[in-house]
Amino acid sequence: MNNTVDIVTPNTIAKYFLVKSRDDGDLVSPLKIQKLVYYAYVWFLVNKNKKLFNEKIEAWPNGPVIPSLYKQLKRYGSSPINVEEFTKVKDENEYNNLTNLIPKNVRNLLDKVYSKYMTLTPFELVMLTHSEKPWKEARKGLLPTQKSNNEINDKDILFQFK
Repeated sequence: MNNTVDIVTPNTIAKYFLVKSRDDGDLVSPLKIQKLVYYAYVWFLVNKNKKLFNEKIEAWPNGPVIPSLYKQLKRYGSSPINVEEFTKVKDENEYNNLTNLIPKNVRNLLDKVYSKYMTLTPFELVMLTHSEKPWKEARKGLLPTQKSNNEINDKDILFQFK
């Protein structure tokens, strides 16, 4: 399954969600944005049978994590992400530049993911991912707080959600 929408990165998806959340008046932590980007990947894989991006998603103690996105967001800790600082989107023109990076069919799917999961708290999203086969399978044999780089398997995602 190597069909990937290469132009959409986890970073771009996170920025898209963050600008939407700012416009809605919501604050988003790195933990929450990780789960939103994860579910965007899941929904795209299940609905299009293609990977949304080619980066590994790891099963960390608090749920699925995209390591490259984690590195970019870790400076915020558990605090809300500073949307202007992280996205560099300050006006309509910059917003249009961001959305133009995302094909319309992908944007439509991202909007559905956002609508479904944005109202959940970070803790609810952690509990949701912990209840699902993909994360559980990748964490098999590990203690609850044990660090791991185990990858969440696309086959487990498809098994859980198709």
